[in-house]
Amino acid sequence: MSIEKTDFYQNLQVQNQQRAAENTKKNGELGKDDFMRLLITQLENQDPLEPTDNTEFIAQMAQFSSLEGITNLNTTVNQFATSLQSTQALQASTLVGRSVQVLTDWTELQDGKPVKGTVDLKESSADVFVAVYSGAGEYMGDISLGQRQAGEVAFEWNGLDTEGQPFPAGAYQFRAYAARNGEHEGVDLFLSRNVSSVALNAGARGEIMLNLTGADEPVPLRDVKIIN
Repeated sequence: MSIEKTDFYQNLQVQNQQRAAENTKKNGELGKDDFMRLLITQLENQDPLEPTDNTEFIAQMAQFSSLEGITNLNTTVNQFATSLQSTQALQASTLVGRSVQVLTDWTELQDGKPVKGTVDLKESSADVFVAVYSGAGEYMGDISLGQRQAGEVAFEWNGLDTEGQPFPAGAYQFRAYAARNGEHEGVDLFLSRNVSSVALNAGARGEIMLNLTGADEPVPLRDVKIIN
């Protein structure tokens, strides 16, 4: 075969591959079907006297097999992610009207309902307590928890003064302290808050957010410590 005919087959092959590739640009990516079309186009337009080398052909088929596996894996992962998000959304919707414990320093005292909380101790302490303040910052008393090992320390405040009389319902501030090296240091405190509604695909990360009664900002579901 003359050089001109060889060039003809090569040019035809290149043109067909370019045409197939241009069709995939509309979608912005090359899928397994597009890859197979390119491979078939290459076989249909190869030079009969200089066919594609077997080693090269096997390598291309291996690439196609790998691409197909990755595509199928991506599909499976996407389906799993969608299913997981739906499950989380369903679970989150059941929290409306219930209380959850989140990292905060204030919550509301309701008539006949104690305030529940959890102190997060990173290490053991000889003396742990929670100080209670009014919404205006007036000191109301302490909740003594005594000596505690490292971990989560649950407590309840019934909203009663030293004479057993109930404090008025409303917002109260709380601060947890633990003795360390002879001094009391502040530690993380989680308090119960009521969930008023749930927002899906919200926030900067597009996640499930909980709107809490009296809170200015929603809280991510992942930040919930305990569901009461």
